Amino acid sequence: MSEMSDRHDAMYADIELALLTDPTPAGWVYVDLEGINPRIITHTEDRETSAAYAERLLAILRALYGEFRADQSVRLRGMKFHLNTAIFTGEQRRAARPALAARLAGCGCSDDEIEQLIGPSAVAETISEYAARVIGDDPIPAVRIPKPRKRQPPPRPAISEGDGDG
Repeated sequence: MSEMSDRHDAMYADIELALLTDPTPAGWVYVDLEGINPRIITHTEDRETSAAYAERLLAILRALYGEFRADQSVRLRGMKFHLNTAIFTGEQRRAARPALAARLAGCGCSDDEIEQLIGPSAVAETISEYAARVIGDDPIPAVRIPKPRKRQPPPRPAISEGDGDG
């Protein structure tokens, strides 16, 4: 059981490093590696950004651990993770970039592969910029916040002006 706990802790640390290297917080991130295919759920502004965020995280995990497929010899029970990226500090984010680069280099990634996965250290690419680069189509439109409607006073009952015989 200790080996499973060590593996879980190592994978948690790698997921956290991968999330820390993105300067845009995605709120809560849920990663489930137990099933046939990994599931990554993020709280981002739109579907394209969420897909790009998940694809980036999965690409980093594949570089570190290989493909995630149903394999009877490898048990992935307990491999569900929840992280709140909104609480990461700038200092944590700066420290994560070289740590993740070293981790990827230790797994045999070239400098070009590392730069492609986490981006150059001088440029802090937001997840929206990453999504636009990966998807390549039109830039992602800005979030539209509807203007509040003016409140209408409630309708008043009609007051009849009778002859006062009431």
